[in-house]
Amino acid sequence: MLRLALFLVVLVATWSVARALGFQEYIRPERLGAMVRDARAVPWAAPAFVLLYAVVATVGLPGLPLTLAGGAIFGLAGGIGLTWIGATIGATGAFVLARTLGGDALRALLGARAGTLDRFTGDGAFGTILRLRLLPVVPFNALNFGAGLAGVRLVPYVAATAIGIVPGTSVYTYFADALLAGADGARETAYARLAIASLLLLALSYAPALAKRAGWIATLFIALAAGAMPHRAEAQAPPPAAAVATVDHGVWNTLLAAYVTDGLVDYDAFQRDPRFAAYLALLQRTRVAPLGRAEQLAYWINVYNAYTIALLNGRGERRSIRRINKVLGVTLKSPWAEPVVAADGRVLTLDDVEHQIIRPQFKDPRIHVALVCAALGCPPLRSEAFVAARLDAQLDDQARRFLAQRHKNRVDVATGTVYGSPIFTWYRDDFGGTLAGVGAFWAAYLPPGPEQTLVRSGRFRWVDTEYDWAINRRRPTAR
Repeated sequence: MLRLALFLVVLVATWSVARALGFQEYIRPERLGAMVRDARAVPWAAPAFVLLYAVVATVGLPGLPLTLAGGAIFGLAGGIGLTWIGATIGATGAFVLARTLGGDALRALLGARAGTLDRFTGDGAFGTILRLRLLPVVPFNALNFGAGLAGVRLVPYVAATAIGIVPGTSVYTYFADALLAGADGARETAYARLAIASLLLLALSYAPALAKRAGWIATLFIALAAGAMPHRAEAQAPPPAAAVATVDHGVWNTLLAAYVTDGLVDYDAFQRDPRFAAYLALLQRTRVAPLGRAEQLAYWINVYNAYTIALLNGRGERRSIRRINKVLGVTLKSPWAEPVVAADGRVLTLDDVEHQIIRPQFKDPRIHVALVCAALGCPPLRSEAFVAARLDAQLDDQARRFLAQRHKNRVDVATGTVYGSPIFTWYRDDFGGTLAGVGAFWAAYLPPGPEQTLVRSGRFRWVDTEYDWAINRRRPTAR
């Protein structure tokens, strides 16, 4: 029982460390493009990928995002091969971990009923594990730990796992490759490949009735193993505070007017000015709940942009936000996962502000032209604060300004091609989920003419422009 307790402690500790390091931020779909580009530039990406996959699977962290990333980074054949190796090693590691620390305890808990495990662990173990591997409804990590706890023999487990994960690995890797093709603008090819991948996934799930043949006891302990996995704790509600009806962004407005020119930021000036720290303290004291909808959205946009500047200054970074927490070319923790935002009486990350608050609560695609991530590829930072009274006009103006930056967004009517910032494909779901939806958004802010007509039609080829991650810094003027 002590070893079983140690097994659970190991899992809980590992998940806690992963959460503290921001592991979940790396597997967001909108970060996949940046992660793929980073990984392709690393010469030892292949062995690092296998090692990472093996570690992640051993401790029961989600492996599917890595499967998709493998297909996008290494292509179909390389992705399948490397993912298969990493997943097999990781599944074996999880099995050995569970069997070493918890196997005897499970049998002790079952007592006289432990003999029923033999229908799962005996001579038919290979066939049972193989069938469960082929069923997409059985969680990969739960089966790893469940088989170890049940006392399945190592050789049939590894053999069945190595064979059984090939179809699912191949399908998901192919699916990732199709997604990447869609991001690059090859819509027709991507749609065909996505359709094929979807049919293959459907084929894998054709026989849910086989789960019954695996035995009720197998399903039982798999469910128990899955239930033992720790879940992310719900965030505690902020303590009650005095309500405010409006937020005074006057200081922020003054600072932006003084230190931001044509979207470029004098970070050193923000760092020297004590009024900036005072404004951040105001954002921390403010309680959002009593505010109106427009007031809340203006507040959160200003929070994101102000704390992005604070993050760069706090780390003394003057080249690129993506250099934060990067060692030997590898980002140890996403800068957007750093808990640097003190707002609404809570401590948040920039990702929390954007993906947990602004996007789901306000559902306004214009926020993507207002949030500025300290890069030249971002939309330009306004030289004024966002305020509720003029929020709609400010957001519309931001959209026009961003689309007017021809090196980021332009329309080639002659070839029927739209060259656009990757922001629009990263967050395509917020524009209706299709490139036609992105085109409709563009059409609302382009002047009347052939370019507007083309994007409104939705019949165009899309090409991502290069996203410049260099810092959007305003160089000091010579005195």
